[in-house]
Amino acid sequence: MTDRSQPETLLNPEHEVMTDTGAKTARGAAFLLGTKLSGRVLDFISLVVLTHLLRPADFGLVSLAMSVIYLAEAVFELPLYQALIVLDLIDKDHLDTAFTLSFLRGFAICIVILVISAPFSIFYHDFRLFPLLMALSLAPAFRGLHSPGIAIYAKQLDFARECAIELLGKGCAVVVAVLVAFTMRSYWAIAAATITNAVASMAVSYVVSAYRPRFTLSRWNDFKSFLGWSSGAQILSAINWQYDRLILGRLVSAPTLGAFSIASDLVGIPSQAIAVPLGRPLLSALVASRNNLDRLRNLYRLSNTTIFMVILPVFIEMSCLSNEIVHTILGPKWEKSVTYISLLAIPPMIAGLAEGIGALVTAFKKNHLYMRLNALEFFLKIPIITGVSFLFGAIGVCWARIGIASIMMVVCLTMTRSLIKTSYTEIFFQNWRTALAGIISCLVMEGLKYNILPSTWPGLARLFILGWAGIGAYVLALLGLWYLTGKKADDIEAKIVGKLLSRFRKPQPQS
Repeated sequence: MTDRSQPETLLNPEHEVMTDTGAKTARGAAFLLGTKLSGRVLDFISLVVLTHLLRPADFGLVSLAMSVIYLAEAVFELPLYQALIVLDLIDKDHLDTAFTLSFLRGFAICIVILVISAPFSIFYHDFRLFPLLMALSLAPAFRGLHSPGIAIYAKQLDFARECAIELLGKGCAVVVAVLVAFTMRSYWAIAAATITNAVASMAVSYVVSAYRPRFTLSRWNDFKSFLGWSSGAQILSAINWQYDRLILGRLVSAPTLGAFSIASDLVGIPSQAIAVPLGRPLLSALVASRNNLDRLRNLYRLSNTTIFMVILPVFIEMSCLSNEIVHTILGPKWEKSVTYISLLAIPPMIAGLAEGIGALVTAFKKNHLYMRLNALEFFLKIPIITGVSFLFGAIGVCWARIGIASIMMVVCLTMTRSLIKTSYTEIFFQNWRTALAGIISCLVMEGLKYNILPSTWPGLARLFILGWAGIGAYVLALLGLWYLTGKKADDIEAKIVGKLLSRFRKPQPQS
């Protein structure tokens, strides 16, 4: 008979002290980042095809329905993946308990959406929402069946299986979206892609992991305390994320909502492709280093500056070149999205200054702080977004997002300083070179656009020239500022330059 008093360890031989956390984090982050970028490329391809085949009103309708799905998922949110990562030891019962909770969550979401779909369609005066919501409820149901065994590998910074799930799921979704859009020219193409992604990802998760599900709640006590604050924070976070679309759905036309949604989705692609995937290996690395504050502080500083350095030029180019992006890639019927993209690209730049606060809070097991952050954003966003939506519509929402992001950035940096015990000067100015290089890049692109490049040139040529000019100016400014400030060996620029130079050095002959 099996002795259940001693848990069956699933982390043998993996469950061991990491001897080179920094190197593993870098390799895991690079691997996951490459996959996420590939996945977002698939999302982008799908989005571009759909924008040419569907109307802005179609995107507005699906955006409204998806807001309900996201909110329902948030209300029943159980951050089981993060909970498993933070546990010191994972056994089979932990995985079974996580699977059971996830299954119950998916089933509950499906039932709730089925119940509210009719009242929601009546409230928004569009009965197409009723069948659309019922179909979309299948997506969270299948997401609830994903294998929790993936967390075992993620805890050891092995993200190969997670990457396979991501790419195969999105690949299937793109194929389905394009086929349905070409044959039906209907918003059902977006819904079909969403459901397909959930089903394919769920199936692949069991193929690539050794886990086989069993229903039990025997390890509930190991999840209970963690899930309380995290679930509440996730609910508030989802409301903060989706509230502007819900309020605009009542106040603006469907084409305007569609243009705003496309702009928001486009701006969200870089964050989802870069910042989010880098957060997972960062969490694992911070957990492994939380007993050594100096090591954790250096790891956080390096990761924060690296992520901000990567994402800043992407958002600057989206903001400066929004006109070229829309007219070259999306087409003239998305003209309204130009202004929305240029403004909505600013909040992620501001938030990037405090990137990593979520992983830091989770690593310290202080999830009540994450709840406080989301509660503060909630109490700022609801009245502000409501007021500006009534007065100024979608443009007002864009400006409100910028203001709220600025306030939250200051709060997050202050909280980060408290957690890692560092000075205000260091925490608030650690990214000043990157920020100044970004400003120089923006000025170069604006100068070229209005003073040098002829407006009669083809949009694709202008986009190509301006984009590369901006990147070149950013890199040169970044290296120049680093050189002028002393070329410190612990700066991220030094690590990048050293890595590049090592690839070009000829190996020394053996004596």
